[in-house]
Amino acid sequence: MTDLPKESPRTILFQFVIFPLGIVAIGVGIFLLFGLLATEKSSIPDYLNEIRSGSAHERGHAAYQLSRSINRGEAKKYPNLEQQVASIYTQSKNDDPRIRQYLALVLGKLEDKRATPVLLDGLSDKEAESRLYAIVALGELRDPSAVPALIAATKDEDKDVRKTAAFALGEIGDARAVDPLAALAEDQIADVRFNAAMALARFHDKRALGPLREMLDRSRLTASHMREDQVEDAMIMAMEPYAKLAGAEARPELEKLSHSDPSLRVQDAAKQAVAAAARN
Repeated sequence: MTDLPKESPRTILFQFVIFPLGIVAIGVGIFLLFGLLATEKSSIPDYLNEIRSGSAHERGHAAYQLSRSINRGEAKKYPNLEQQVASIYTQSKNDDPRIRQYLALVLGKLEDKRATPVLLDGLSDKEAESRLYAIVALGELRDPSAVPALIAATKDEDKDVRKTAAFALGEIGDARAVDPLAALAEDQIADVRFNAAMALARFHDKRALGPLREMLDRSRLTASHMREDQVEDAMIMAMEPYAKLAGAEARPELEKLSHSDPSLRVQDAAKQAVAAAARN
């Protein structure tokens, strides 16, 4: 499972966002089952040609391996790669969804805003997973022109799409997202609220405080059937934005966690957050 390209835009938050959907298992399980994750390395043009003309299994495998190549930094050798990948992405709408999903990851990692229009088209895909991957890529591109469509995605019927849209809006940092994120911070689904609050906190909006306090409540998180490591990650992620938004009011709660939480990781993060709260 660890061979899947990292979707997270350089933070641990997306690991928290993405886990409940089980994308890792969905995306590569069949490849692992049939032993298609070969160890030999082909070039990026080889993968592109295979995606265009290979069998269904070969094309999916090539799209996956292409996404790995981008993670290794090999795209620098191919200055027009975005155009080629975008063309294949556009043509892949009726293919195996995994092909389109991996290509979306590639477009995001290339960080070329010319891909924004084709990824916006991906937000209308029937499969929630495909919409989600397109949203991840748009968050990587940080293109403000994607904001209206991502705001619309915060109302998607799929909870994982909603919370990932919140994350992407936080990455882009456009003020148009503030009120939609505040509305999403009241979503009935806890992890949607949490991700909306984390994004909203980037705008220094105190409407994020309620869900951030929820994220500091170990018993409440545990009752939601999160794993212990997820509970700790959620608590730690909430501390810094909570300290910054609440200021001195955050200190009693954070100080309590710094002494009494059973996790040393959480205690240490709480001590750092107390120091941050003292500076605010």
